[in-house]
Amino acid sequence: MKITFDVAASDDLDRILAWIKKDNPEAAQRMIARIKARVERLATPGLARMGRPGRDSGTHELVEAPYIIVYEVDEQGDEIVVLAIFHGAQRRKP
Repeated sequence: MKITFDVAASDDLDRILAWIKKDNPEAAQRMIARIKARVERLATPGLARMGRPGRDSGTHELVEAPYIIVYEVDEQGDEIVVLAIFHGAQRRKP
């Protein structure tokens, strides 16, 4: 399956990188690499839906502590779309 990042998810990655980078640039790069590696695992046959069911219908949530990766699977388009990435302690909109 092809993996794409929605514009909002790409912006989330940029914010995560900038936030951590203020204190530790190397840790920031490692965290982004961990998130991307976790997302890439979704492309492995049979693992596209390995995340827990998401809050929004049709979405899944994958944890790469302390972040939660929200994504959806488009079987017809053979694509996984990452919608958002946020810190687990962050307040989420209902």
